Amino acid sequence: MTRRDRKRLHLGTSLPRLKAWAPERYGGPTMQRPSMSRSAAFLAIALAACVFAPAVTYAQSVIVLGVRSLDGDDEFARNLTGALRHAASQVGDWEVSEREVTLAQMALAHGCDDPNPSCMAEIADSLSTQRVIYGDVRRTSAEDQFDFSLSLHLFNAESDQIEQSVADTIPGIRTDIDDLREPVRRYVAALSGAPRTGTLRIVAQPGAEVFIDGEAVGTADAEGRFEVADLEAGTRNVRIAAEGFEPYSSQVAIEPYGEASLEADLDAVAGASGGGGTFPTEIVVGAGLLAVAVGLAATWIWSWNRVTNEIQNDPAFVTARASQPETVENICATIGPSDAGYATVSGLCGEADTLEVLQFVFAVSAAAVGGAGIYFLLQGVMGDDADSDQAWMLVPTAGPDSAGLRLFGTF
Repeated sequence: MTRRDRKRLHLGTSLPRLKAWAPERYGGPTMQRPSMSRSAAFLAIALAACVFAPAVTYAQSVIVLGVRSLDGDDEFARNLTGALRHAASQVGDWEVSEREVTLAQMALAHGCDDPNPSCMAEIADSLSTQRVIYGDVRRTSAEDQFDFSLSLHLFNAESDQIEQSVADTIPGIRTDIDDLREPVRRYVAALSGAPRTGTLRIVAQPGAEVFIDGEAVGTADAEGRFEVADLEAGTRNVRIAAEGFEPYSSQVAIEPYGEASLEADLDAVAGASGGGGTFPTEIVVGAGLLAVAVGLAATWIWSWNRVTNEIQNDPAFVTARASQPETVENICATIGPSDAGYATVSGLCGEADTLEVLQFVFAVSAAAVGGAGIYFLLQGVMGDDADSDQAWMLVPTAGPDSAGLRLFGTF
């Protein structure tokens, strides 16, 4: 029997022979004839068992030969082999052998340094396996700094052909078995003939809607994370949309059996923010400063009116001024205790002196705070344009008798 004959499975179903009824076999014509309905039912059950018997499937026997190092990096080759055997054991329809044999050992035993299909057929036959995973690793450079060039193959003993091959370069610093698990997982997926797909992980605004190649695929969670699995390998067009933000578009390269990441930094729409329609901070601050400036200006106007219209027109102040010579400009400096209404006028003069000082303070403060408020408002309204070559500058000014703002522009 050949190796191929041993792989064949023969299934058969035998039915009991139904003997023809004869009266003499049941004690003569006086015996009751067996029920035909019982025999028919038995026959129907037997036929149904043949027709509806479940298909029998078998796992493919697979062996992973120890990777051969062509430059003496045996420890790296052992770690790579261990990662390959673990990843292969995770393939659903593979039954991976636990035998630990290497490609170098089998090639030496069969006298074939070059593992061509004929040599691999002999190796597979001697190991009684249907699939063989094998490969070589070598350094990319003779210098101290080097990477590893890897080539892996899957040999099918049933067709005597190399069905799948993988070639890759592994960084020289990634020699530990834990560092090799993720790339090896992709290698084994490719060797097993799995669909050439990858995974895309996205970080964006919470609730953002994600589109891949123009098709809506889902929304980001409360932390702004979203994952798309089984995405066809190649360059994919990604678009992300969120309320209150400008749409975001990008292209992402999806590697077969790999994982790609995309962090989308969405820009807020002018006049809105990601918080759901609230004003930008600059506008809020600017409006608050302008409100304070209005209050200071109103206080300055009140103090000016108090001095100019109320104190100077007070009856006691008018009487005191009439009692002084016309050449006197400031009666507060000349009035004395012997003059009529001295106490009242002296109090009014003290209040006027205090308010005149406060008028200057209120005017300067209103100008400064108002200028800052206007600046913040411009920043909030103009957004990124506020940092362009065009700029505006507000400078508060104040003097003994006046206060105000000067506007300077740069174009």
